[in-house]
Amino acid sequence: MKVTVENIKGLNKDLKILIDKETMTSYMDEKYEEIKNTVNLKGFRPGKVPKEVLKRQFGKAVFGEVLDKVLKDTSAKALEENKIKPAGQPKLDLKTYGEDKELEYVMSVTELPKVEIKDLENIKFDQYTVKIDDSETDKRIKEIAKNQPNFKDASSETKAKEGDLVTLDYKATVDGKEFKGGEGKNTQLTLGKDLFLKGFDKQLIGVKQNEEKSVEAILPDNFPEKELINKKANFICKILNIKNPEDTKIDDVFAKNLGAKDLNDLKTLILSNCFNI
Repeated sequence: MKVTVENIKGLNKDLKILIDKETMTSYMDEKYEEIKNTVNLKGFRPGKVPKEVLKRQFGKAVFGEVLDKVLKDTSAKALEENKIKPAGQPKLDLKTYGEDKELEYVMSVTELPKVEIKDLENIKFDQYTVKIDDSETDKRIKEIAKNQPNFKDASSETKAKEGDLVTLDYKATVDGKEFKGGEGKNTQLTLGKDLFLKGFDKQLIGVKQNEEKSVEAILPDNFPEKELINKKANFICKILNIKNPEDTKIDDVFAKNLGAKDLNDLKTLILSNCFNI
C-alpha cells in the first residue's frame, strides 16, 4: 500500500492511497478460497469448483465484498500510519478499481485539532450564584404537565377531533391484497400529531366510537416489505374508543408520578437540576 498526503489545508487533508494489482488479486483469491467450500454447483464435487468457474458465476459479488473490506482495512491503516484522527466519517473517491486492476482512491478527511491543555492551577475565575425566581419553576412545571396530558372517555356519540386519543383496530390492503404488517389491534393515535403514517390520523377526525372508516395512506420509505414502499394502502379502521384530553392537575400525585416525594420536592428537584427534568 502506498499513501501520499496531498492538499493539506489546515485540518483538511486528502490521502491518495494505491493498492497494487498483486495485493488485490491475493484478496480475491483468498475470498474465492473461502467460498469454494460452501458452493454447490452441478457437475462439481464440494470444494472442487475451479476458480475460473467461481469467477464467472460470482465474480461481481466477490469483488464487491473484497472492495468493501480493502477500503475499510486500508483507510484505517492509512490514518493510523499518518497519525490522523478524523473528526468525522472520511469521504472516499474511487479513481481506479475493478477485477484484475490496481485500486486507487482518495480519502478526504477533516482532522481533529490538537488541543494543548494548560495548567489549571494558575487560572482565576469568579464564582456566581444564580437565583431562580419561583415563577420560573412554576412555569417549568406547567410545561411538563402540558407534555403529559390525561385523557377521559368521550361519549359514544362524540366525534373525534384534533388532540383526541383514538383507539382502533385496522386491516390494510394494497391493490386489494393483504400484506405482512398490514394489521393492527388496539392501536392508539393522538389525532393531529401525524406520528403513524403521513396524513393518516387527519382522516379520522369526525369518526365516532364503533364506526368503521376507510383511510388511505402511502407506505413510507422505511417500510419493512420493500416491494410495497411508496405504495398506496387502504386501511379499514374499526374505532374502539375515543378519549378527550383534559388538563393535568398539578398536585402531589402528579409530582409522585415524576419520581418526587410531593409537589414541593418536585420544585426542589427542578431547581437543583437547572430545569433539566
